[in-house]
Amino acid sequence: MTPQESAGVLKDCRELALSRIVGSLSGMLDRIEDDLFELAEKSRDRSEQNVFLDARAAARENRPMIEATFRSHFIEFFNRKVAGDPTASVEKRDTSELSLVNDEELEGKLAVSDMARKLSNSCEGELFALSQRFSFILQRPDMKDDANPLSPATYCAALKDACDKLEGGYKVRMALLRQFESYVAADLQSVYHDLNAHLVQRQILPEIRPVARKNPNAARPPARAGSGGGGGGAASGAQGAGQPAGPANPQADVFQTLSRFLGSPQGGGAAPAGMPAGAHGGLAGGFGLPGAPGTGHSVPQTFLSELTRMHHIVGESDVPVGELVNVLRNLRASAQVAALPTVDATTIDIVAMLFDYIFVDEDIPANVKAMLGRLQIPLLKVAMLDKTFFSSKEHPARKLVDRMAEAATGLDERSAKGEATVRMIERTVQRVLDEFDTDFILFQTLLVEIDAFLEEQKRHEEVVVERSARYIEERERQEIARLTAEDEVARRLEVRDWVPAPLREMLDTTWVQALTHVHLNEGEGTPAWQQLVLTMEDLLWSVEPKVQSDDRKRLVTLLPGLLKNLQTGLLRAGMTDERRDAFLGALVDCHAAAVKAGLRGLAALPGYPERVPEPDFAPAPSIERSVVPAGDLQVEEIRLRTPRVKGAVRNVFTRTGVWTNLARGTWVEFHNGDHVPVRARLTWISPQKGVYLFTNALGAGNAISVSPEALAEQMRRGEARILDSAPLVGRAVDSMLANLQAA
Repeated sequence: MTPQESAGVLKDCRELALSRIVGSLSGMLDRIEDDLFELAEKSRDRSEQNVFLDARAAARENRPMIEATFRSHFIEFFNRKVAGDPTASVEKRDTSELSLVNDEELEGKLAVSDMARKLSNSCEGELFALSQRFSFILQRPDMKDDANPLSPATYCAALKDACDKLEGGYKVRMALLRQFESYVAADLQSVYHDLNAHLVQRQILPEIRPVARKNPNAARPPARAGSGGGGGGAASGAQGAGQPAGPANPQADVFQTLSRFLGSPQGGGAAPAGMPAGAHGGLAGGFGLPGAPGTGHSVPQTFLSELTRMHHIVGESDVPVGELVNVLRNLRASAQVAALPTVDATTIDIVAMLFDYIFVDEDIPANVKAMLGRLQIPLLKVAMLDKTFFSSKEHPARKLVDRMAEAATGLDERSAKGEATVRMIERTVQRVLDEFDTDFILFQTLLVEIDAFLEEQKRHEEVVVERSARYIEERERQEIARLTAEDEVARRLEVRDWVPAPLREMLDTTWVQALTHVHLNEGEGTPAWQQLVLTMEDLLWSVEPKVQSDDRKRLVTLLPGLLKNLQTGLLRAGMTDERRDAFLGALVDCHAAAVKAGLRGLAALPGYPERVPEPDFAPAPSIERSVVPAGDLQVEEIRLRTPRVKGAVRNVFTRTGVWTNLARGTWVEFHNGDHVPVRARLTWISPQKGVYLFTNALGAGNAISVSPEALAEQMRRGEARILDSAPLVGRAVDSMLANLQAA
């Protein structure tokens, strides 16, 4: 879309939304007045009754001002968001700043934020589609819902400003604002639906693929008052070495939520007599220690010892790497587990679900899944010792699993570097099996080793990226020159209904090459460029029927210089002598036919059919591939080719609804027929044309240079897919929460 088209669409959407909401404000205020009167009647508190009645009176007496203020502030917030002003969203403050805000201001901001969140949840489906379409219109692929100019945050902020204009005090204004919430939700859902329908009619992302969206509030357990820990004892609040700071009761979120969905108690048993909850055996709570803060539960030592024995046996055995067996399912059915407390049995269920996810995750190579599968028993022991494994992204054991999965993302065993990565993962897994007891220092040590390995791979990749980027920039310069040359020729051919076939063919090929050569070596608009363009125009004129005698005289005068300039152009294009002689012979025939046709009074030359008009519809795009050398490297170029057509053609984003405005570091898997799928990471984006360079430090394949349009078309066809960049354990936990919540 052009900037003018985008501006027009945005204005239409703003006016449509504004007219609908402002139009319904009057009806809302009618209902709100009745609600406030009922609240006043039901209240037994005199001051509260006065607040409700004052709010009702303010709403009744100030309707025009409320509507006018809402309208003006809504437009202001909308325009600021369109301009990319982040302060136009509902303000979010860090808790460290809360003391700097007076209580009333803080409560007002929190109320608006909470209202916007609830409205977003109630309109999630329509809001998601609308945000995707606004993301396309504004060319902001990473735009969040709150940044949508028509997000609930925009409505709520404008409503709050309208209420703030009222007299009567803070409580009166807040009483009125809170009454809007229930009525706005239904209207907003309808407005979003109509806006989406309007944009679909305008062919703005008519097909949007549904995606799983994480709802941060859906699976959050109720807030708890305090951590449940008491004072005294070394374990009361101490953190183990290397443990990141966290909430007082970090287990109270993910693990307890999963437990609740599984129908298990949300906590463990009581602490041992004489000790505060969270303190066991005098051990400091922390990563990997039985006294993790706030657990209120101690895992039976005999069972921990049995788990240690089991993973040592796994480390000593030669398990085929191709086998994917969830051994925790079998363990869960054993007699030993039947005697465990409920919280421990639930932990086994949750870790088993974690590995169920890992085993079906398409982003992890099969051989790496098998290696990670050998960590089932050690990770179960980790989770039993410390429930923060599920909630803390900084948990060393969790980070180790994530880092191994990250290292394997681009794994290609055909290359030596791929083999080295496999050996590194095998070695890491083996050390966990052999050495892990209860000390998490082992995981931190292994993390340092993996990070050093990945850093070395990154340094190697940077060399490949630098050399490939230089090559792509040169290829882009050549492509820009070629496209400019093609456009110069095409614009002159399009205005003529017919051109003799020999001349058309020469201009489409040889003359484009000559113009491209001059563009690259001397530049567009230089004397040499202008000479080629003028010669092309003279050639086209020379083959037209010469009805007037003055035209025939001009042709005779023009030919010597024209032929000289023509020879220069053919030489620049590198045309062979044989082809040049054949073309010049055909040109003589064209000139003779033009003169004869003019003498007979013909407006067109007989024997030369009129050019077949190009179709008005957009033909199916085609993907072109070529592998070209770049020194000792090979770069595969992937481009989208669409024949020229009359009129505007919707770009690939509008047609497919596929965004390809990717961030650096994104992994993509490419499929090419029966060939082995290739994974590569986006490491460079051309500043000129936005071409993507994908490389893989672990792969044996070529670097890949692909235009955003070609990548979008590949994704539409299923020939490319973006790999999930989120850490593995986080993806698994999100999936578990979503599946359990939907069950």
